[in-house]
Amino acid sequence: MEPSNTPSDSSSKGPMNYLSTSEEGRTPVDIIAIGAVFLALPALFVAMRFYCRRRATKSWLAADDWLMLLALFFNIGMGLMLVIGASLDGLAQPTPQGWGPKDYFWVTDDAEILTEKIFFAFMLTQAVAFGLAKLSILYFYRRIFFSRTFKTLTTVMIVIVAIWTIGFFVAYLFRCGTNFWALWAPLMYLVEYCYDSKPLFYSLAISDVITDVVILSLPLFWVWRLQTTIAKRFALSGVFLLGAIEIATGIARLVVYINQSQDFEKNADGIGHLTTLMVWSMIEMSIAVIAGCLPTIWPLLSKVSLEDMMRTLRSVVSFESLRSLTRSKKQTSRSESLDRSLSMYESGPDEAGVLQKLSVAVSASTRAPT
Repeated sequence: MEPSNTPSDSSSKGPMNYLSTSEEGRTPVDIIAIGAVFLALPALFVAMRFYCRRRATKSWLAADDWLMLLALFFNIGMGLMLVIGASLDGLAQPTPQGWGPKDYFWVTDDAEILTEKIFFAFMLTQAVAFGLAKLSILYFYRRIFFSRTFKTLTTVMIVIVAIWTIGFFVAYLFRCGTNFWALWAPLMYLVEYCYDSKPLFYSLAISDVITDVVILSLPLFWVWRLQTTIAKRFALSGVFLLGAIEIATGIARLVVYINQSQDFEKNADGIGHLTTLMVWSMIEMSIAVIAGCLPTIWPLLSKVSLEDMMRTLRSVVSFESLRSLTRSKKQTSRSESLDRSLSMYESGPDEAGVLQKLSVAVSASTRAPT
């Protein structure tokens, strides 16, 4: 049974004290604006992604497209939680402090209860959303690259991301065991029935950044094996590093949590802490969806289709598989053709024309579309 929120004699102590403002001075209007903007922007980019795949490049939709669409649905859910929570006078409200220095351990009010309930749902939603966005990018790589080594690496990362998603979802779902009410009860019951959240949030934020760095770095080894100019390698690397800003927001969220965890008792702004964490998670998730869509909507940003550029890159990054095929004892007509392509590549990609489309694409990417 859930405990009562305050002692029976609390009314005799006079009006309860509140913090003057929420953390970082955010108002409910700010939260509504953030939720609405970072809800709409990813939806626009996903819509452009599906338009480009079906109309501009006339391609069939693949697993990475559907995974990003699912990530968008969860992102929309996160945005709606911010909008609804702020509209109902929950998020960004002053936190009740009680009547004495330590009273915030046992006092609460409707705004704090609503914020904590929303935060619980928000944490579960964001775990799935981040996982789906990471998986979408990995499956995008698998659609572009044919190298067996690369396929193995992405398979390992897919397994890691799946475990990461399920692990953090379950860890927060049962943070208080089956005493779910303790998550939105006064702080004294949270301390009694639930494990310390600091290791959970630290591990979530740190592992989120690490997995993003690994995922965005995966294609770079193959890109830098291209026999072309350094400028072109940097340009193509930039296509795969468009999500670097999402890593920056992940680091920012980690810094915010580190700052929050310092001297918590001197700054017992429970509503402000949770609101700030949700805001930064919303921003990071929205940028993850946008960044994951940018390579696919290339035709809207440049005259040259990314598919053409990737087909050229694909022929190069499959170098190892081509070489193994040419060593085969069965010299079929297909292996002879691959052997000729390999010989042309070894003699120089520019002479063989292997990177002709890539050169055109990189050059066109620096021009504004008409």
